[in-house]
Amino acid sequence: MAELRPSGAPGPTAPPAPGPTAPPAFASLFPPGLHAIYGECRRLYPDQPNPLQVTAIVKYWFTGTDGPSGFGFELTFRLKRETGESAPPTWPAELMQGLARYVFQSENTFCSGDHVSWHSPLDNSESRIQHMLLTEDPQMQPVQTPFGVVTFLQIVGVCTEELHSAQQWNGQGILELLRTVPVAGGPWLITDMRRGETIFEIDPHLQQERVDKGIETDGSNLSGVSAKCAWDDLSRPPEDDEDSRSICVGTQPRRLSGKDTEQIRETLRRGLEINSKPVLPPINPQRQNGLAHDRAP
Repeated sequence: MAELRPSGAPGPTAPPAPGPTAPPAFASLFPPGLHAIYGECRRLYPDQPNPLQVTAIVKYWFTGTDGPSGFGFELTFRLKRETGESAPPTWPAELMQGLARYVFQSENTFCSGDHVSWHSPLDNSESRIQHMLLTEDPQMQPVQTPFGVVTFLQIVGVCTEELHSAQQWNGQGILELLRTVPVAGGPWLITDMRRGETIFEIDPHLQQERVDKGIETDGSNLSGVSAKCAWDDLSRPPEDDEDSRSICVGTQPRRLSGKDTEQIRETLRRGLEINSKPVLPPINPQRQNGLAHDRAP
């Protein structure tokens, strides 16, 4: 790295006068927590000394700039280059910024194996890749910073059917299947936004031999679900079988059959047996060393 000198001061400068030592000129340009991250990127990509950088007006530093954020991870994303593309697209930066905003506002951290239900093409196109799984980056190693160890979590784009399988089974299992299918990710879990088939359409045996068997033996590690609720007028007849009012006969709700009731009871019982570990509360850095999130302007 070239030596940084004050403007109008060519050549070596005189030793500073006794007293407090001023911080290096690069300290304001490169926050301490980013030095180790940049170093790991340079180790992995030595032929890219000056890569394209995209920033936002409001930044969400997971690793902190002048102090720890309390999260200790950064997001990565591997995207397949499209034919005729001469420069990297900027939409992945917007995507990661949205995820970072969610973490800061909700104080819920991400872990390897987590899934994100996005319900929209990640690049705002017509792609089937509309959701995400998260996993440990296969190449970038954890690094030590002045504020603690930082790990790298990679975003992996998936189809709706793959997301549902991850919910019914677990994210790590689906990630391992994606690694075995080159066009669906391969060993580096590269997201191809133009992928038109799910891994189950590419290899139908994966559903029965791997996913169904995994659900049977492991159950699901899904710890929570979200739902949208709305009012509806039950006095009007349903328009078709998929209409929400079709759950009622007249004004009376349909009763579950004995078979359905037993199946629900058995599923809940197995889920409670498998997920017996207590759920950890969300990280709140305000309760850790009295420090709050460091949000750069």
